[in-house]
This record gives sequence, structure tokens and C-alpha cells, in this order.
Amino acid sequence: MVHSLSKRWLNPQAVPRGFLRLYALTALSRGPETGYSLIQKIDERTDGAWRPGPGTMYPTLKGLVVDGLARAAPGVRSPGPKVYTITSEGRKALSEMRGRLAGLGRKERVIARLFSDILPPAVYVPLVINRYREGAIQLREKLSETPAQEREAYLKELRLFMETQMGWIDSQLQPLRAAARGPSQRPHSR
Repeated sequence: MVHSLSKRWLNPQAVPRGFLRLYALTALSRGPETGYSLIQKIDERTDGAWRPGPGTMYPTLKGLVVDGLARAAPGVRSPGPKVYTITSEGRKALSEMRGRLAGLGRKERVIARLFSDILPPAVYVPLVINRYREGAIQLREKLSETPAQEREAYLKELRLFMETQMGWIDSQLQPLRAAARGPSQRPHSR
């Protein structure tokens, strides 16, 4: 009984509704794609953690076409896979969706706080360290795409944040190192 409940509670929908639609439009804004190429991109980008199946991808693409946000054209080989491109209406919708995403940052922070309540330190701390590591890689990619003046301002803000974090880390490590040296190895104060 407990196992079936925990499975139901801990296996919620992995990706929020509408996210595939947003991701597909984003990819199409960068160039033409087939449904299969989008599935492959998502699989690669998520290290296999999320691989939407054809039964999810193709209805999503069809919905984008029906809504006028994308266009489908036959591929180079006929019959072959359809090649999808974004429409001007799709670009407008993508811009609106991206604008709304700013509000998700707050929800993500709140959920992260709840996770810190739920998870024990031995699980939560490595999870956050890995998230910082992955976030740093993604941040570098995005910063490289940012105009120089904005990039400089972001980098200054990031440096200040990182220096503050390094100061805190050093303050936590200092007593641990002193305790590890033991009383006989501590420097004598005069």
C-alpha cells in the first residue's frame, strides 16, 4: 500500500503542461526541425532524463500548425518527414510566453524551499551542489550570447555574489580545518 502511494506521489508529471509547446517553438525559432530531430534534441539536452515520445511530439507540432504558430512542409525526400518552421504569429506567441516565464522563477524558488524542508541534508546538499554546477554551465552559455554591456553588468553582479559565497564557505571551512588539525597542531597565539 505504501509503495503504490509513494509511486503515485513521487512520480508527478515530469514536465509542466505546455513546456513541450514552448520548447518546440523555441527550437523552431532557431531553424527548421522535424519531429524526430526535436525529440533527439530534447533527449540530448536533458541527458536522457526527458524524451518525449512521438505520441506526444507529433500532436504538439500539429497543434502548433493548427494554431498558426508553425508551418509544416514536406521534407526533401517525398514521402519523408515533415519539416516544421515557425510563423510570424509563432514568433509573437513565443515572445509572450517568454515574458510570462519570468514569474516562474518565483515559483521555482518557493518549491526549492519546500524541497529543503522535505529532503534530509545528505540528499539535499549534493542535489543543490549539482544544480549549481549545471546552472553555471548554462549561465556561461547564455552569457556568451548576451551583448557586451549587459554581459559586463551581469558578470559584475555574479562576481559580487560569488565573492560573498566564497567568504561564507571560508568561514565554514575554517573551524572545520582547525578541528581537524587537533589541539596540538593549532597555531599558538602570542
